[in-house]
Amino acid sequence: MSETNGHGGHGPPKGPRRRPRPASGPKHPKPSPIGLRQLEPGIYELVHPKCIDEVDLDYREAMEMWRAGEPEEARDALRFALEGCSDNLWIHAALGAIALKEHRDPKLAMGHFGYAFELVERAIPPDFVGRIPRDVPANRPFHDALQGLISCLRAVGDAREADRLERMQESLR
Repeated sequence: MSETNGHGGHGPPKGPRRRPRPASGPKHPKPSPIGLRQLEPGIYELVHPKCIDEVDLDYREAMEMWRAGEPEEARDALRFALEGCSDNLWIHAALGAIALKEHRDPKLAMGHFGYAFELVERAIPPDFVGRIPRDVPANRPFHDALQGLISCLRAVGDAREADRLERMQESLR
């Protein structure tokens, strides 16, 4: 699943940085279904649950519907696909984007973007030093969701949290 919303990379690679610690300490004792795999020293890619392969066709068809100007049908198809793989970052990022762009509902979008972000945040160890670059295809839905979450936070007036997440995103690129 390498489908993205069309955004490209974000400048030259930066050196490894320690990710900022969450403001309130560890919030998620449950392990994430998302994993990390080191590609080279300091560079990581996300490892997604196997169920994403089972719903890939549904996801791609939904994205075609959206591109064809049918956001409601796309949303319904994505929700159906989510039943087969509830931890699919691509689907949550797409549902968040539809909620934000088509329905102008940042609170609903924040739910999807936030869930995708939380899945990855739980997979990153607290002492993580490294990058999860956007230009690695498996990492794109995380960065899409994180950017969407930042936009939603700004839309609802939470600039402090949006700034914190922007710093985190910069440290991971």
